[in-house]
Amino acid sequence: MELIDLIRAKSDDQPSYLLKDHLMETAARVDAFHNFYRENMQNFSHRIEGETFEALAAAAIIHDLGKIDYNFQKKLRGDEKGEWEVLEEFLSPLKQLKRSPRHEIISIIWSTFLMGNDENDAVMRTAILLHHYNEYFINEKDLMELVFTYREAFETYLSFIIERRDELERFLEDLLDYIQDSIPSDLIGSAVARIKTTMDFDKPEILLTKIREYDDDISDFAVLYEPEENSLDFLVISGLLRKADYSASAGVDIEMFTEEVFQDIEEKIKSRIGGEPWQIGLINDFGDSGKLVLVAPTGSGKTEFSLLWASRQGRKFIYTLPLRVALNDIFMRLRDSDGYFRSDEIDILHSTAFIEYLREERRGRDTDLDGMLTSARLLASPVLLTTPDQVLITSLNYFGSDKVISAYPFSSIVIDEVQTYNEEMAAVIIKTLQMISELDGSILVMTATLPPYFRRFLDAMDFQVLDVSTINRQDEIKNLSMRRHVLKLMDEPLFSDELEVSGELDGLIEENAGKNILIVVNNVQKAVELYREYSDDPHVYLLHSRLLEKEKSRRIREIKEKQREDKGLMVISTQIIEASVDLDFDVMITEISTIDSQIQRWGRIYRNRDRDYNSTEPNIIVFTGTDRRTSLIYDKKVVDATRRVLRGYEGRALDYQMEKNMIEDVFREEFNGLSLREVYENRIDEILSDLDYFTVEKRTQAQRLFRNMAGYKVFIPEAVLRYSESEIELAFAELIKGDYRLWKDILAEIEERTGEKTTMWDLRRVLYEYSINVPVFYEEKSDFWSRTTGEFKGFYIWGNIDDEEVELIGELGLDSVFGEDESSFIF
Repeated sequence: MELIDLIRAKSDDQPSYLLKDHLMETAARVDAFHNFYRENMQNFSHRIEGETFEALAAAAIIHDLGKIDYNFQKKLRGDEKGEWEVLEEFLSPLKQLKRSPRHEIISIIWSTFLMGNDENDAVMRTAILLHHYNEYFINEKDLMELVFTYREAFETYLSFIIERRDELERFLEDLLDYIQDSIPSDLIGSAVARIKTTMDFDKPEILLTKIREYDDDISDFAVLYEPEENSLDFLVISGLLRKADYSASAGVDIEMFTEEVFQDIEEKIKSRIGGEPWQIGLINDFGDSGKLVLVAPTGSGKTEFSLLWASRQGRKFIYTLPLRVALNDIFMRLRDSDGYFRSDEIDILHSTAFIEYLREERRGRDTDLDGMLTSARLLASPVLLTTPDQVLITSLNYFGSDKVISAYPFSSIVIDEVQTYNEEMAAVIIKTLQMISELDGSILVMTATLPPYFRRFLDAMDFQVLDVSTINRQDEIKNLSMRRHVLKLMDEPLFSDELEVSGELDGLIEENAGKNILIVVNNVQKAVELYREYSDDPHVYLLHSRLLEKEKSRRIREIKEKQREDKGLMVISTQIIEASVDLDFDVMITEISTIDSQIQRWGRIYRNRDRDYNSTEPNIIVFTGTDRRTSLIYDKKVVDATRRVLRGYEGRALDYQMEKNMIEDVFREEFNGLSLREVYENRIDEILSDLDYFTVEKRTQAQRLFRNMAGYKVFIPEAVLRYSESEIELAFAELIKGDYRLWKDILAEIEERTGEKTTMWDLRRVLYEYSINVPVFYEEKSDFWSRTTGEFKGFYIWGNIDDEEVELIGELGLDSVFGEDESSFIF
């Protein structure tokens, strides 16, 4: 058997497991993207020259040759005989390496005699080095550095190439002929010719001599590209190589966009909305602009405007929203039988997106879960709904951000609910927008209330602001002129520092008996304490972020159903209610917070109505005093300004424009000689300056920083055993309580115990549904670690929990199991 039919790239239970097939598939993805680029060149904002594509295709052929290694092949083969005995003898000169370098580092050795030394070669050599994570993401990218970090391995491997020269030359000839025969294209033909022309098997001996003689020009022997700060040209190319590699491994397309995605979108919107929607008139005037800000009320149809805008741009559509629950709702609305896109045109990407696809399967739809999730992660889907931590944190310079950056030049990116970000998150978004802008990507920012401190940064990038309150046909825009709220202020805190509830609350609830009431407090502990006072009433619900995910989802569904049928409902919630779900209450009682947070909360009141709120009775009641816990959460100077501004609007019937004016009024207030807008702008400037020197190594670290969570996901097996009726779920919980940690072992054992098969994705759903996200301060202020019995797939396993505590967690959430000394610290 020929060597080309023996060398593997991965285990034989995966498709295209031979190295020749994986390299061919990777090159085929580069060729497919090249064809896609040529067909859509007019809509690409970043030019890629033909010679660059040729070099990229050559890199795709070379990138995994480092897998021709004894230790790598031995690991894939295990205890096999037969073929392995032949391969083992061939690779025997490498057997002396107890631990080989990562395969992408060994691939650099191949590049020294298969690639030239021009600028394209240097860029591709570095892209090969970084197509998986290693220390050179941070360290200097220089052949001399690699050689003297891995000197023994380099000498051994070069000696192997010299010793096996004839066999390896024949292997390469066979490989290049195989790839060229498999992909009949001019690009692949020129890439193969490029390698054949450059290939020089005398070079390994020259390099080995230089290493042994400590030659000082090793760096020049094979030049690597050292990316400068924000080297966007390089990041686009390295991202394309990574996407070609990953999509080849997963067996999915590198790009799936076609112009037919937006076919008849205008007619579909007319059919759904009726008449001549305001969005169409506005898009006819401004639709060709690649940098827009749309300011329009909640519920007015901003999503439809974004679809029309994206259709005019002629690029893939990436829609970002910071809240998973709301994103899931939009996904189902755009994808269902009355939606705007076929199911194979739209995907969703966030940390629990797989659950939405599982629901699709349960409805009987044919769903390739692995393929859909991979296409979404590689941003190959024509329409992608995602949370911003997936696509808008590339300014944090994490490893793998190039994969996302490579999509920017052919994407129409929508950033919805921009008002929900604090100044740290805003700085990250702004920095990323600057990168997208530099690549001339298309961007639409949408918001009900544009934070004033965003304006200067958007103006500097030449964004055009479209405020629907300034256009004609205002009477056609839902919620624009409607008076929805009447405000009343209570000049005291809702809670004392000792968590005693204001005596005014019972009277306010009594005054609004028979209405659906929403009470919003500023942290979990307050919500739990308040709920305990009213928990005997079956019409009272508790919502906060540290409930079991399954229970939280159940309560939201039940609240939605009861709102449609009943009155007298009362929900006690934290800030989770601000923009997460489409709920509509009659009255809100809330603690003071910053003005943007307040208006987000008010959006849950008198939300889906068709006429003005014409009563003089207040439906927004704000306790304006602050306790210690509120002061720890919100910026005091903004809360103080909010309190002063609210007093000027008390008792008045408020419409959308008035509530927008409140925000402007608050940020015009002065602090130490500056307006609050200037204070925030200066703070964002400082953070932007820090980001110039900021790098994190992994995407998960960047996401955690952006989400401002820095927390832990806790899985509670005892909750599964207490609440689930599924034999599979019960068996899974028992196994996780033990020491089972490999999916294959868990799946086999569950089938053995229950007689039923399940999937990894179904069990991941169980992990998510019976988990709680725990802030990092729990670790210091509670017995977090004494309750933790292990870790599984990013979840900490809590095992030291008794039956009473499980019941408390199910009803009240995680905070309920901590003693007074502990919970007093947990804000």
